[in-house]
Amino acid sequence: MPHTKSLAPRPSPARIAAAFACLAIGACGGGGDADIPFVDTSALAFKTPLSSCAALSGTDIPAAAVGLPTSGGTVTSATLVPAAPELVGAARVTRALPEYCRVLGSIRPVDPAAPPINFQLNIPTQWNQKTIQVGGGGLNGSIPANLAAIGASGSPTSGAFPPDAPYPLSSGYAMFGSDSGHQVSSTAADWALNDEAWVNFGHAALKKTHDAVFALVETLYGSRPRVSYFMGQSQGGREAMEVAQRYPEDYDGIVATSPLIGYSAHVIHKTLLAAAQTGARWIPPAKQVAIGAEVLRQCDALDGLADGVIANYLACSARFDPLKVQHPYAAIRCADGGDTGDACVSDRQIETLDQMHAPLRFGFALANGWSEFPGYQVGRESEGGWLNIAPQPSLQAQPALGQPGATVSYGIIKDPGFNLSNFSVAAFKDRIVQSSAIIDSTNTDLGRFFARGGRLIIKAQGSDYASNPHTVMRYYDGLVQRFGQRAVDRHVRFYMLPNGDHNGGVQSLPARTAEPQYVDLIRMSTDWVEKNMLPADAPVLSAMEALPPYTVTATRPMCRYPAYPRYIAGDARQGGSYRCTVE
Repeated sequence: MPHTKSLAPRPSPARIAAAFACLAIGACGGGGDADIPFVDTSALAFKTPLSSCAALSGTDIPAAAVGLPTSGGTVTSATLVPAAPELVGAARVTRALPEYCRVLGSIRPVDPAAPPINFQLNIPTQWNQKTIQVGGGGLNGSIPANLAAIGASGSPTSGAFPPDAPYPLSSGYAMFGSDSGHQVSSTAADWALNDEAWVNFGHAALKKTHDAVFALVETLYGSRPRVSYFMGQSQGGREAMEVAQRYPEDYDGIVATSPLIGYSAHVIHKTLLAAAQTGARWIPPAKQVAIGAEVLRQCDALDGLADGVIANYLACSARFDPLKVQHPYAAIRCADGGDTGDACVSDRQIETLDQMHAPLRFGFALANGWSEFPGYQVGRESEGGWLNIAPQPSLQAQPALGQPGATVSYGIIKDPGFNLSNFSVAAFKDRIVQSSAIIDSTNTDLGRFFARGGRLIIKAQGSDYASNPHTVMRYYDGLVQRFGQRAVDRHVRFYMLPNGDHNGGVQSLPARTAEPQYVDLIRMSTDWVEKNMLPADAPVLSAMEALPPYTVTATRPMCRYPAYPRYIAGDARQGGSYRCTVE
């Protein structure tokens, strides 16, 4: 057996200031953040490591160092990576990186049949005593690729991360993440059949990785991190909401973009939509142009400007309520209701569109009292990737559902051989309820996170069909109902990006002209936590060239839900021509 160094377990560090008891009933006095505990980092300096990076290799992480059951862990390698200059490529810039220690490690499961949790820590030689944990994407299965160059694909702030912003690693932040406890990122999710691996994916790997990394940081620098963040996009956004709900003592600031909360209901809704299209209700991809054009016709000007961007997302959604007397798709209904071509939709296809926009009511309680999945938003139908399933599902073969199908087959019903074209909610009620408690991230009780002064920034995209902004809106409404608006305003900022796709891209349709989308949520979060600077109600979004000098071609405000940016007057490419309003 190879010799390993022992890492003595330490208790968690003292947390920031006492809770203010009035928060629980939403009756705190004062107006602003002055009386909320925050992390004063003015005295923090860059630290010099106590030992060499390479000395970490082979270090043993005892099970007692981790707050959830494991069999301990090991550092498999530790390498000092030299500083790298900025590189300007033909299409993008790779920003400068400092010298840092790249640590790879593995956390062993309790169940020998479960996969390990592989993790990576990148910690700069000059460390600012702060960490950012990065969430995963898809079904995870690999360590996030953006633990140094955070603006790369899979960024925790999505593709909307400004191209001119420095990477957090270059500002002294240690970055870390894991594969969430399995090593296969494809949709053949055999790992999810193992109970421990499934719970690790749901939330437990986040805590186990956090604790193991904090212990290693203390070994290298002689002190544990003073400030801790979590940032994630999509699946990582769901994970960001998970840690706020389950492990709030571990984080000072959290950023969640396109969060896949209500995850079990989300994938079940997609499965049922596929099952409904095995016959005449199938909507071929060729029809998406006509459907998208009708949505634009009805909704584009609701924000005061016909520019191919649907900014008034709530008014547009109301227009496509399936229960309206005048059906929202009546203008493109095929003559006599039959399928007569790609320029119209049949009555049976309208049934599928109605199913997409209407709530899915389960008839029983999921985790945290949720009992339905809100219908989907509208806005980017002409671009595809929303409802279309190709090839057409059949009763004889599995529908091509990718991640949602794998989640249902392997994770929820635990039967990968079952044909999802025959799926029904009633047949799998118990499995759905069990999985919901593990993966749904819908608990609005953020009292512990609020009480320690935690700050949460959420950004949802108005035309995101890979998650669902309506679910996030409903979650936020639940927070306000539980704590009151004043209390929520002290700790949460929820922004909506109208017409944004899953990764934060905004285009004027059908011309596909790039619209304002870039905003530095990382800077907003760190300024809020470390400087007590309240994020703006309407931070400025920019459309920006990807290469120096990063010319800004347009700006627009990003509004807090439920407001939207309404055009008032002036140059439509300038943010000052808009006002955030709910009118």
